[in-house]
Amino acid sequence: MGVQDYRCSVCATPTSYDCGEPRGQECEESGVGNDGAVLDLFFFEADDAPDAPEDFEAARGRALRVQTLKTKYDWGAWEFEPSLNYRELLMDDEDATGIWAIRPFDEDTSEGTPVELDIPDGERVWVVNYCPPCRELFVDQRGSAGDACALYLEAVAEGLGLEFEAGGAPDAKAAFVERVRARVAHRLPEKRAVKPTRK
Repeated sequence: MGVQDYRCSVCATPTSYDCGEPRGQECEESGVGNDGAVLDLFFFEADDAPDAPEDFEAARGRALRVQTLKTKYDWGAWEFEPSLNYRELLMDDEDATGIWAIRPFDEDTSEGTPVELDIPDGERVWVVNYCPPCRELFVDQRGSAGDACALYLEAVAEGLGLEFEAGGAPDAKAAFVERVRARVAHRLPEKRAVKPTRK
């Protein structure tokens, strides 16, 4: 692990942990970054697209369609593939939440490679990033809250502006995971009939 070209919309900087809880020991960070990401791509009519990340949750119901995409890091090209021009983000203030709009590739200013995604004319794509562990636990709701490292949950709390302290009551983990799942639900596709794609 060590790729920091994206933020997770749940835990911010993806980090791995050596969980000492089963051994009665302290947990420690074991790596920063993640070589893979799971993304929800929301396709909007350009006029209906949100203008900023903080507008996304209220706007997501207007998406024409949603596509989930798994990406991996190509260490030879120093880029995620398929390319979505991640290099435009580089973990800076323009990706403070892990929710961002794909920018067209401009060979004069872009640092990455051309976007390998078919975006029809008149549409704009917003992306919600998840590192694989957050996607599995909070979106797909797989795995047990009890198995989640408390240090990891503290990072999740910090990433979402919530509160969680390791070493609390035994059921504190489960309650916190449910709270995060409810929070993350505001970033998921709304359950409704999908509008037909424009021709």
